[in-house]
Amino acid sequence: MMHTFGTESPFSQDYTAMMPSAFGTELPFAQDIEVPAWAYVEELTMFPRRPDLTPPWMRAAWPEGVPLPEGGSTPTSPADSEPGPTWPPLGTMVARTVGRDEDPETIVFGVAEHEDGTGNALIFMRSTEEPDEQETGLGMDTYCIVREDQAGTTYGGVTYCGIDSGRLTFHFTAQAAKELNMEPVVRIDLQIDDDSVELLRSGLREILLSGRHDQHPHGMHL
Repeated sequence: MMHTFGTESPFSQDYTAMMPSAFGTELPFAQDIEVPAWAYVEELTMFPRRPDLTPPWMRAAWPEGVPLPEGGSTPTSPADSEPGPTWPPLGTMVARTVGRDEDPETIVFGVAEHEDGTGNALIFMRSTEEPDEQETGLGMDTYCIVREDQAGTTYGGVTYCGIDSGRLTFHFTAQAAKELNMEPVVRIDLQIDDDSVELLRSGLREILLSGRHDQHPHGMHL
């Protein structure tokens, strides 16, 4: 995400320093790899572990306010939570920066609330490679949308996308809205210059019109 906006990641933390010395367990990856706290929630949501098998380094970096799984249960992610004060669905935001990045396998495009890429953000990704049989079977043969800090992830789900009078509007399917923890209609006020607006138009076309056709928006006004 931060590469997309051309800034240094604000998620960088020394998780080793956060762990009490009594843990005596090192991280299973290099210390310079940046792992946002919600990545751990995503991991245990998809692949549950018993409490006694949850590694100490995962407990040490666990986000505040989210219970660790107990008795074989899985933690609740923002997308699975009922609407309430803890995880209110996002319905409006401001975009002050846009960015695009690509490598040989993936194109990434995003809008963010702050110029350094922090705050509310929507990241759109698409693969430049042909999907394999497993990806097609899992419905991953289309674009992917991720919210900031992995607060929600979905594949496809945009039914309408348009820009009018300095505002970007998305319409999502009910499933996509739930998985992203967003309202079915999201309005983004654009506080960006003309060049960034053009990047926004071209980036959204590039991403949202990729993958299988049944996930392309029914309407686009870009």
